[in-house]
Amino acid sequence: MNRFFYGRLAVGNLRKNIGLYLPYVLAAIGISAMYYIMGAITRDEGIREMRGADQLSMILGLGCGVIAIFTVIFLFYTNSFLMKRRKKEFGLFNILGMEKRHIGKMMFWETVIVAFISIAGGLVVGIALNKLVVLALVRLLEFDVPFGFHISKEALISVVILFACIFAATLVYNLFQVQKASPIELLRSSS
Repeated sequence: MNRFFYGRLAVGNLRKNIGLYLPYVLAAIGISAMYYIMGAITRDEGIREMRGADQLSMILGLGCGVIAIFTVIFLFYTNSFLMKRRKKEFGLFNILGMEKRHIGKMMFWETVIVAFISIAGGLVVGIALNKLVVLALVRLLEFDVPFGFHISKEALISVVILFACIFAATLVYNLFQVQKASPIELLRSSS
């Protein structure tokens, strides 16, 4: 087979199931943007120079932890919803002659594409909205506005690592679900 066959099949499946995947991807973009903004504010030099910066950094750090926990729960829940809807399709692929390892390769490429779109989109939105959130926070606290535009490398790396781990864990969970089920169980799973 062509080495790009599974990638093209994954893109075709994502296009066909755009109604299912669009809310999932938009939610992942929103959550990753929120996580980036919280991480960037925590590490912002202008915020560190404010009075009470230690307490604010601690609170924002706790906020990042809460968002991370919420992200894991939310993305696993929405992923299980997606898998419940797609198991019939995977069962049909299996009955038509596609082995489970081929379905796994297709699922791998689907996850890579969705993860890339989610992480990249979230970082773009997060970077774009970060300064606006910092300005709102500084105005709310009535401090001088720090000028300049800063992209936090630590927050970027944190977002990429967290979301890559979450998408990898959902892929492993999905592969386990498909591997343990028979084709008949996959076909009947949506009911």
